[in-house]
Amino acid sequence: MSVSVTLVRALVEDLARAGADTDAYLAAAGLDPSLLEDPGARIDDDHYDRLHVQALDLTGDPALGLHLAERARLGAFSVVGMLSAHCRTIRHAVEMFARYRRLLSDVDPPSLIEREDDAILTCHFVRGSERGDRLRAEYGVTALIRIAQAALGMTESPRLVEFAHAEPSYAAEYQRVLACPVLFDRSAVRIHLDRALLDRPQILADRDLFHLLQSRAVTDMAALAAPPPMSVRARAVIVEHYDSTRPAMEDVARRLGISARSLRRRLHDEGRSFADVVDDALAELARHLLMDPALTIQEIAERLGFSEPSAFHRAFKRWTGLTPGQFRGVDK
Repeated sequence: MSVSVTLVRALVEDLARAGADTDAYLAAAGLDPSLLEDPGARIDDDHYDRLHVQALDLTGDPALGLHLAERARLGAFSVVGMLSAHCRTIRHAVEMFARYRRLLSDVDPPSLIEREDDAILTCHFVRGSERGDRLRAEYGVTALIRIAQAALGMTESPRLVEFAHAEPSYAAEYQRVLACPVLFDRSAVRIHLDRALLDRPQILADRDLFHLLQSRAVTDMAALAAPPPMSVRARAVIVEHYDSTRPAMEDVARRLGISARSLRRRLHDEGRSFADVVDDALAELARHLLMDPALTIQEIAERLGFSEPSAFHRAFKRWTGLTPGQFRGVDK
Protein backbone atom coordinates (compact mmCIF):
# COMPACT_ATOMS: atom_id res chain seq x y z
CA MET A 1 0.00 0.00 0.00
CA SER A 2 1.30 3.46 -0.84
CA VAL A 3 0.48 7.06 0.07
CA SER A 4 0.93 10.23 -1.97
CA VAL A 5 3.73 12.53 -0.90
CA THR A 6 1.07 15.29 -0.95
CA LEU A 7 -0.17 14.07 2.43
CA VAL A 8 3.38 13.91 3.77
CA ARG A 9 4.11 17.44 2.59
CA ALA A 10 1.06 18.80 4.42
CA LEU A 11 2.23 17.15 7.65
CA VAL A 12 5.79 18.42 7.25
CA GLU A 13 4.63 21.97 6.49
CA ASP A 14 2.51 22.01 9.64
CA LEU A 15 5.42 20.78 11.77
CA ALA A 16 7.69 23.39 10.17
CA ARG A 17 5.26 26.15 11.16
CA ALA A 18 5.53 24.84 14.69
CA GLY A 19 9.31 25.27 14.53
CA ALA A 20 10.32 21.62 14.14
CA ASP A 21 13.53 20.55 12.36
CA THR A 22 11.76 18.83 9.48
CA ASP A 23 14.93 17.54 7.77
CA ALA A 24 15.86 15.68 10.95
CA TYR A 25 12.24 14.56 11.32
CA LEU A 26 12.18 13.04 7.82
CA ALA A 27 15.62 11.48 8.22
CA ALA A 28 14.52 9.79 11.45
CA ALA A 29 11.65 8.22 9.51
CA GLY A 30 14.05 7.02 6.81
CA LEU A 31 12.90 9.49 4.15
CA ASP A 32 14.90 11.93 2.05
CA PRO A 33 13.65 15.56 2.11
CA SER A 34 14.04 15.78 -1.69
CA LEU A 35 11.16 13.30 -1.97
CA LEU A 36 8.74 16.13 -1.14
CA GLU A 37 9.74 17.97 -4.31
CA ASP A 38 8.36 15.21 -6.54
CA PRO A 39 4.56 15.65 -6.79
CA GLY A 40 4.16 12.13 -8.15
CA ALA A 41 6.17 10.44 -5.41
CA ARG A 42 4.58 7.96 -3.01
CA ILE A 43 5.76 6.27 0.18
CA ASP A 44 4.79 2.93 1.69
CA ASP A 45 2.41 2.61 4.62
CA ASP A 46 5.17 1.68 7.08
CA HIS A 47 6.99 4.97 6.50
CA TYR A 48 3.72 6.89 6.63
CA ASP A 49 2.82 5.36 9.98
CA ARG A 50 6.32 6.08 11.31
CA LEU A 51 5.96 9.74 10.34
CA HIS A 52 2.75 10.06 12.34
CA VAL A 53 4.12 8.34 15.44
CA GLN A 54 7.23 10.52 15.34
CA ALA A 55 5.06 13.63 14.92
CA LEU A 56 3.17 12.67 18.07
CA ASP A 57 6.45 12.25 19.93
CA LEU A 58 7.94 15.43 18.50
CA THR A 59 5.01 17.68 19.39
CA GLY A 60 3.99 16.01 22.62
CA ASP A 61 0.38 16.61 21.53
CA PRO A 62 -1.71 13.41 21.85
CA ALA A 63 -4.63 15.16 20.07
CA LEU A 64 -2.43 16.13 17.12
CA GLY A 65 -4.79 14.56 14.58
CA LEU A 66 -7.65 16.81 15.67
CA HIS A 67 -5.45 19.90 15.78
CA LEU A 68 -3.82 19.25 12.40
CA ALA A 69 -7.24 19.00 10.79
CA GLU A 70 -8.34 22.29 12.37
CA ARG A 71 -5.46 23.95 10.53
CA ALA A 72 -5.71 21.87 7.34
CA ARG A 73 -5.88 23.60 3.97
CA LEU A 74 -7.86 22.27 1.03
CA GLY A 75 -4.58 22.05 -0.89
CA ALA A 76 -3.38 19.40 1.54
CA PHE A 77 -5.53 16.94 -0.41
CA SER A 78 -4.16 18.00 -3.79
CA VAL A 79 -6.43 17.78 -6.83
CA VAL A 80 -8.82 15.40 -5.01
CA GLY A 81 -9.63 17.99 -2.35
CA MET A 82 -10.07 20.80 -4.85
CA LEU A 83 -12.23 18.63 -7.09
CA SER A 84 -14.48 17.68 -4.16
CA ALA A 85 -14.93 21.35 -3.24
CA HIS A 86 -16.22 22.12 -6.73
CA CYS A 87 -18.70 19.25 -6.93
CA ARG A 88 -22.40 20.07 -7.13
CA THR A 89 -23.28 18.49 -3.78
CA ILE A 90 -21.77 16.45 -0.97
CA ARG A 91 -23.23 13.33 -2.57
CA HIS A 92 -21.35 14.18 -5.76
CA ALA A 93 -18.19 14.94 -3.76
CA VAL A 94 -18.31 11.53 -2.06
CA GLU A 95 -18.61 9.89 -5.48
CA MET A 96 -15.63 11.83 -6.85
CA PHE A 97 -13.53 11.21 -3.75
CA ALA A 98 -14.21 7.49 -4.04
CA ARG A 99 -13.35 7.49 -7.74
CA TYR A 100 -10.04 9.34 -7.40
CA ARG A 101 -8.99 8.49 -3.82
CA ARG A 102 -5.98 6.48 -5.08
CA LEU A 103 -4.32 9.79 -5.93
CA LEU A 104 -4.00 10.17 -2.15
CA SER A 105 -3.63 6.57 -0.96
CA ASP A 106 -4.50 2.97 -1.78
CA VAL A 107 -7.03 2.54 1.04
CA ASP A 108 -10.58 1.39 0.31
CA PRO A 109 -12.98 4.11 -0.86
CA PRO A 110 -15.53 5.60 1.54
CA SER A 111 -19.01 4.06 1.44
CA LEU A 112 -22.33 5.84 1.90
CA ILE A 113 -25.47 4.25 3.36
CA GLU A 114 -28.79 6.11 3.53
CA ARG A 115 -31.47 5.15 6.05
CA GLU A 116 -34.61 7.27 6.35
CA ASP A 117 -33.29 10.72 7.29
CA ASP A 118 -29.79 9.48 8.22
CA ALA A 119 -26.72 9.32 5.94
CA ILE A 120 -23.79 7.23 7.20
CA LEU A 121 -20.35 7.69 5.65
CA THR A 122 -17.89 4.90 6.51
CA CYS A 123 -14.26 6.03 6.20
CA HIS A 124 -11.10 4.01 5.75
CA PHE A 125 -7.53 5.04 6.54
CA VAL A 126 -4.03 3.59 6.33
CA ARG A 127 -3.57 1.05 9.12
CA GLY A 128 -0.43 0.68 11.21
CA SER A 129 0.36 1.33 14.86
CA GLU A 130 -2.36 2.05 17.42
CA ARG A 131 -1.26 5.66 17.90
CA GLY A 132 -0.86 6.27 14.19
CA ASP A 133 -4.29 4.78 13.43
CA ARG A 134 -5.89 7.08 15.99
CA LEU A 135 -4.19 10.17 14.58
CA ARG A 136 -5.19 9.35 10.99
CA ALA A 137 -8.82 8.70 11.96
CA GLU A 138 -9.00 11.95 13.93
CA TYR A 139 -7.39 13.93 11.13
CA GLY A 140 -9.39 12.36 8.31
CA VAL A 141 -12.79 12.68 9.94
CA THR A 142 -12.24 16.23 11.17
CA ALA A 143 -10.80 17.39 7.84
CA LEU A 144 -13.73 15.90 5.90
CA ILE A 145 -16.23 17.62 8.17
CA ARG A 146 -14.45 20.98 7.99
CA ILE A 147 -14.21 20.82 4.19
CA ALA A 148 -17.90 19.91 3.87
CA GLN A 149 -18.92 22.75 6.17
CA ALA A 150 -16.86 25.24 4.17
CA ALA A 151 -18.15 23.96 0.83
CA LEU A 152 -21.78 24.19 1.93
CA GLY A 153 -21.35 27.37 3.91
CA MET A 154 -23.03 25.68 6.85
CA THR A 155 -22.59 25.64 10.59
CA GLU A 156 -24.34 22.30 11.17
CA SER A 157 -22.26 19.56 12.76
CA PRO A 158 -22.64 15.82 12.16
CA ARG A 159 -25.30 13.97 14.10
CA LEU A 160 -22.76 11.48 15.41
CA VAL A 161 -19.19 10.36 14.79
CA GLU A 162 -17.93 6.84 15.56
CA PHE A 163 -14.28 5.90 16.03
CA ALA A 164 -12.78 2.40 16.15
CA HIS A 165 -10.14 3.26 18.75
CA ALA A 166 -10.60 3.34 22.50
CA GLU A 167 -11.62 6.54 24.24
CA PRO A 168 -8.45 8.61 24.81
CA SER A 169 -7.63 10.75 27.83
CA TYR A 170 -8.43 13.91 25.86
CA ALA A 171 -11.97 12.85 24.84
CA ALA A 172 -13.33 16.29 25.77
CA GLU A 173 -11.30 17.75 22.88
CA TYR A 174 -13.42 15.78 20.40
CA GLN A 175 -16.51 17.61 21.59
CA ARG A 176 -14.82 20.99 21.20
CA VAL A 177 -13.54 20.25 17.70
CA LEU A 178 -16.38 18.16 16.26
CA ALA A 179 -19.27 19.69 18.26
CA CYS A 180 -21.31 16.48 18.15
CA PRO A 181 -21.71 13.22 20.09
CA VAL A 182 -18.74 10.86 19.69
CA LEU A 183 -18.61 7.11 20.32
CA PHE A 184 -15.44 5.03 20.71
CA ASP A 185 -14.55 1.33 20.38
CA ARG A 186 -16.90 0.97 17.41
CA SER A 187 -16.52 -1.52 14.56
CA ALA A 188 -15.61 1.16 12.01
CA VAL A 189 -15.05 4.91 11.58
CA ARG A 190 -18.33 6.52 10.57
CA ILE A 191 -19.80 9.99 10.17
CA HIS A 192 -23.59 10.31 10.58
CA LEU A 193 -25.17 13.24 8.75
CA ASP A 194 -28.61 14.65 8.13
CA ARG A 195 -29.50 12.97 4.83
CA ALA A 196 -30.88 16.24 3.44
CA LEU A 197 -27.36 17.70 3.48
CA LEU A 198 -26.22 15.27 0.78
CA ASP A 199 -28.07 17.16 -1.94
CA ARG A 200 -27.66 20.72 -0.70
CA PRO A 201 -25.79 22.75 -3.40
CA GLN A 202 -22.18 23.55 -2.57
CA ILE A 203 -21.58 27.31 -2.55
CA LEU A 204 -18.01 26.98 -3.88
CA ALA A 205 -18.94 24.85 -6.89
CA ASP A 206 -17.61 26.12 -10.22
CA ARG A 207 -18.60 23.94 -13.17
CA ASP A 208 -15.76 24.99 -15.45
CA LEU A 209 -13.15 24.57 -12.72
CA PHE A 210 -14.65 21.19 -11.81
CA HIS A 211 -14.19 19.90 -15.37
CA LEU A 212 -10.64 21.25 -15.48
CA LEU A 213 -9.76 19.55 -12.19
CA GLN A 214 -11.42 16.32 -13.22
CA SER A 215 -9.39 16.25 -16.42
CA ARG A 216 -6.23 16.58 -14.31
CA ALA A 217 -7.42 13.81 -11.98
CA VAL A 218 -8.06 11.48 -14.91
CA THR A 219 -4.56 12.16 -16.26
CA ASP A 220 -2.97 11.58 -12.85
CA MET A 221 -4.93 8.35 -12.38
CA ALA A 222 -3.71 7.07 -15.74
CA ALA A 223 -0.12 7.77 -14.74
CA LEU A 224 -0.67 6.05 -11.40
CA ALA A 225 -2.13 2.98 -13.09
CA ALA A 226 1.05 2.41 -15.05
CA PRO A 227 4.00 3.49 -12.87
CA PRO A 228 7.52 2.94 -14.16
CA PRO A 229 9.23 -0.27 -13.00
CA MET A 230 11.05 -0.02 -9.68
CA SER A 231 14.36 -0.70 -11.43
CA VAL A 232 13.82 2.38 -13.60
CA ARG A 233 12.90 4.54 -10.61
CA ALA A 234 15.89 3.32 -8.60
CA ARG A 235 18.25 3.95 -11.51
CA ALA A 236 16.94 7.50 -11.86
CA VAL A 237 17.57 8.16 -8.17
CA ILE A 238 21.14 6.86 -8.41
CA VAL A 239 21.85 8.96 -11.51
CA GLU A 240 20.47 12.11 -9.90
CA HIS A 241 22.33 11.75 -6.61
CA TYR A 242 25.55 9.95 -7.60
CA ASP A 243 28.58 11.41 -5.80
CA SER A 244 31.48 9.23 -6.99
CA THR A 245 30.82 6.58 -4.34
CA ARG A 246 28.89 3.38 -4.90
CA PRO A 247 25.38 3.94 -3.53
CA ALA A 248 24.00 1.87 -0.68
CA MET A 249 20.65 0.17 -1.10
CA GLU A 250 19.39 1.75 2.13
CA ASP A 251 20.10 5.27 0.80
CA VAL A 252 18.35 4.64 -2.52
CA ALA A 253 15.36 3.05 -0.78
CA ARG A 254 15.11 6.07 1.54
CA ARG A 255 14.97 8.44 -1.42
CA LEU A 256 12.24 6.29 -2.97
CA GLY A 257 10.20 6.31 0.25
CA ILE A 258 10.35 2.54 0.79
CA SER A 259 12.37 0.17 2.95
CA ALA A 260 15.51 -1.56 1.69
CA ARG A 261 13.71 -4.88 2.07
CA SER A 262 10.84 -3.68 -0.11
CA LEU A 263 13.28 -2.39 -2.73
CA ARG A 264 15.13 -5.71 -2.82
CA ARG A 265 11.89 -7.66 -3.13
CA ARG A 266 10.45 -5.48 -5.86
CA LEU A 267 13.66 -5.59 -7.88
CA HIS A 268 13.69 -9.36 -7.49
CA ASP A 269 10.12 -9.50 -8.81
CA GLU A 270 11.36 -7.66 -11.91
CA GLY A 271 14.22 -10.11 -12.32
CA ARG A 272 16.83 -7.52 -11.35
CA SER A 273 19.29 -7.08 -8.51
CA PHE A 274 20.43 -3.86 -6.89
CA ALA A 275 23.90 -4.41 -8.40
CA ASP A 276 22.30 -4.59 -11.87
CA VAL A 277 20.54 -1.26 -11.28
CA VAL A 278 23.74 0.40 -10.06
CA ASP A 279 25.56 -0.80 -13.19
CA ASP A 280 22.74 0.55 -15.38
CA ALA A 281 22.98 3.94 -13.62
CA LEU A 282 26.78 4.11 -13.94
CA ALA A 283 26.56 3.16 -17.61
CA GLU A 284 24.05 5.96 -18.18
CA LEU A 285 26.28 8.46 -16.37
CA ALA A 286 29.34 7.27 -18.27
CA ARG A 287 27.65 7.67 -21.66
CA HIS A 288 26.53 11.16 -20.72
CA LEU A 289 30.00 12.22 -19.56
CA LEU A 290 31.70 10.71 -22.62
CA MET A 291 29.63 13.01 -24.82
CA ASP A 292 31.52 15.97 -23.35
CA PRO A 293 34.75 16.27 -25.39
CA ALA A 294 36.26 18.57 -22.75
CA LEU A 295 36.49 15.68 -20.28
CA THR A 296 39.33 13.16 -20.52
CA ILE A 297 38.61 9.50 -19.92
CA GLN A 298 40.71 9.69 -16.77
CA GLU A 299 38.59 12.57 -15.45
CA ILE A 300 35.43 10.63 -16.22
CA ALA A 301 36.79 7.56 -14.46
CA GLU A 302 37.52 9.66 -11.37
CA ARG A 303 34.08 11.25 -11.39
CA LEU A 304 32.50 7.81 -11.49
CA GLY A 305 34.59 6.62 -8.57
CA PHE A 306 37.03 4.32 -10.38
CA SER A 307 40.51 4.11 -8.91
CA GLU A 308 42.15 4.03 -12.34
CA PRO A 309 41.12 4.43 -16.02
CA SER A 310 41.76 0.75 -16.80
CA ALA A 311 39.08 -0.31 -14.34
CA PHE A 312 36.66 2.11 -15.98
CA HIS A 313 37.59 0.72 -19.43
CA ARG A 314 36.78 -2.82 -18.32
CA ALA A 315 33.50 -1.82 -16.67
CA PHE A 316 32.35 0.25 -19.66
CA LYS A 317 33.18 -2.60 -22.04
CA ARG A 318 31.13 -4.95 -19.86
CA TRP A 319 28.20 -2.53 -19.79
CA THR A 320 28.10 -1.56 -23.45
CA GLY A 321 30.34 -3.91 -25.44
CA LEU A 322 32.47 -0.90 -26.43
CA THR A 323 35.51 0.79 -24.96
CA PRO A 324 35.09 4.43 -23.91
CA GLY A 325 37.16 5.48 -26.92
CA GLN A 326 35.03 3.44 -29.33
CA PHE A 327 31.91 4.99 -27.85
CA ARG A 328 33.34 8.42 -28.61
CA GLY A 329 34.05 7.28 -32.15
CA VAL A 330 37.79 7.31 -31.63
CA ASP A 331 39.29 3.86 -31.17
CA LYS A 332 42.13 4.34 -28.76
